[in-house]
Amino acid sequence: MPASSLMSKGSKAVLALLLGCVSGVGATAQTTGGAVVGAVPIPGVSQIGLAALARDAREHLRALIRLDTSNPPGRERLAADYLKSQLDREGIEAQLYPSTGTRATLYARLRGSGAKRPLMLACHTDVVPADRGEWTVDPFGGETENGYIYGRGAADNKSMCAAELAILIQLKRVGAPLQRDVVFFAAADEESGEGERHIDRLIREHPELFAAQFAINEGGITLWENGRVVEMQIQAAEKDFLDLTLIARGQSSHPAVPSADNAVAALLRASGRLCEARFPAEINPVARLFLERQAESAAPLLARAISDVLAAAPGEPLDRAADRLANLNPEFSVLLRDTLTPTMLEAGYKSNVVPGRARAVFNARLMPGRDPALFLSRLRGMIQDPGVEISAAAASSAVVAAMPLEDELYRAVESSAVRFAPGARVVPFMAPWSTDSRQLRLQGIVTYGVAVPMSAQDGQRVHGKDERLALAALDWYAAYLFEVVLTVAGAPAAGKAAMQ
Repeated sequence: MPASSLMSKGSKAVLALLLGCVSGVGATAQTTGGAVVGAVPIPGVSQIGLAALARDAREHLRALIRLDTSNPPGRERLAADYLKSQLDREGIEAQLYPSTGTRATLYARLRGSGAKRPLMLACHTDVVPADRGEWTVDPFGGETENGYIYGRGAADNKSMCAAELAILIQLKRVGAPLQRDVVFFAAADEESGEGERHIDRLIREHPELFAAQFAINEGGITLWENGRVVEMQIQAAEKDFLDLTLIARGQSSHPAVPSADNAVAALLRASGRLCEARFPAEINPVARLFLERQAESAAPLLARAISDVLAAAPGEPLDRAADRLANLNPEFSVLLRDTLTPTMLEAGYKSNVVPGRARAVFNARLMPGRDPALFLSRLRGMIQDPGVEISAAAASSAVVAAMPLEDELYRAVESSAVRFAPGARVVPFMAPWSTDSRQLRLQGIVTYGVAVPMSAQDGQRVHGKDERLALAALDWYAAYLFEVVLTVAGAPAAGKAAMQ
């Protein structure tokens, strides 16, 4: 569906003002001297255009990178305070929700008419730690070189926070009426992966904050090659994250007189059974559409393997086809079944002492819709040893299904991609990792992951050394996301009001 069929005339007028009526904005953003060119001045609308949006997003990203919010220990309050200061300056209501003295989540709201439920723009302000000794630049310097900005969080996830902040501020400046509130949710503690995170506590203590109908978050993949977007994988589902602990107990003794009641041996037997477990394959609608699109451009051997999976009957035929695909492309095969991987082993303290306790940790990634409690019960049956305990951290029966792909937000995400990235492949994607989208979806919020563009090579720098982002990619993302927001949240009279 073309973008013009989704957007009201008023919304399109606001977009024209914001983008400065840039010819060809859907293709690539050209830069010179670090500034975007091509934004045409609009009479009566000062400093509004593509250049202003891009400039603001760049400035916010540089400022956020320079705030060390490594998790652990966190210190997201630094970023939250910065975001709030920018919103306060524009008269946008914003509030901090602290968890400790150094950690806080920011929640802001640009009010609309309330005709429809809110649209949430989500991101997270914490980053993984950076070893300064491994970097060639200061990981918290926000340095720019050859069209790139370097720093921890440049890609994950401060660039998204910067773009969303710039969008919210520009919406306020043009005074465009909205049929929905636009909520900005900059979360703390996304990167920890352990225990109860701040978003869980906020949902429990302030459920009224999560009344949105739609949300845009991280989690997808947008490929950037030679200054343009060539593929957008829109995250419409993600595998659930479950840590499992096995504990075996036995008789502590001297190894010179072995005992049959050996905790280490029992743990190894139980762990071996889990490592050899073969979980049944399945195809949900998101994975099916993703594989269909990938088969169109895959090498012949891989395309045949994908076709075999798509044509296979449920049960053993699908299992065999999934196994063949795994041999060719493990990244595709994990979209078809649960996975279980050992990550930690712990036993003993001296080579000549048989320990009375041994422990192993497994990490499971579950298909959308899988009941974690039932999965845990199945593993107990596989272990076949009542002397080995298995438990899951925060196991629950909460089930998160894949997103529908037929709603107003997904249509806007897809149609705007056609306009801004002509010729690019756009496909829904199921992520094998976890994000805050899981918690949002559990609240009934239809949530899609729309990633900042980056090359495959730069994607390998995420969580690694010399993380960076192409500035032109940030410019493109801010403009693209603005159109999506305006399509979903803008009221019909938006453009007319902005031009008065």
